[in-house]
Amino acid sequence: MNELKQFIQFKLGSDDYAVEMGLVREIIKPVKVKPLLGAPEFIQGIAKVRDGVVTIVDIRKKYALTPFDEGEPRIIIFDSDKDTEQIGLWVDDVVEILESNSIEQVPHIIFQGTIQEIIKTDEAIIPVLDINKLFSNDVLTWLGSNDNEITNEKD
Repeated sequence: MNELKQFIQFKLGSDDYAVEMGLVREIIKPVKVKPLLGAPEFIQGIAKVRDGVVTIVDIRKKYALTPFDEGEPRIIIFDSDKDTEQIGLWVDDVVEILESNSIEQVPHIIFQGTIQEIIKTDEAIIPVLDINKLFSNDVLTWLGSNDNEITNEKD
């Protein structure tokens, strides 16, 4: 039997996804975001959160997902692989904290790019996003190549 794990279940568009609870630094209400010139469309910009600066990412734009109008938008903040970088994932709604031991690995015939595993509940199958893969390619590469510009934007 699999061990019991905790996840944050949330909506992107009308679809449910989850991330491992241990990867989440905090969940906040939407804040003012300063756009960054030259950033990919799915990078909304940067926001001041407490004493730090968080890069806000909207993967709905990257994957052409329609926003979910019935939820309460939130930003889920993660620490990145870089010690000082924090990345915020804009989501349409945080549904619940989910505990499950009914976890399946992603079948090899299914695209494994950003899906880490799958949670099975009585009502649904919920993909668990692999945050490192989700952010590592486009976002962290862009952040790494623009460190000076982002630092200069902190006002």
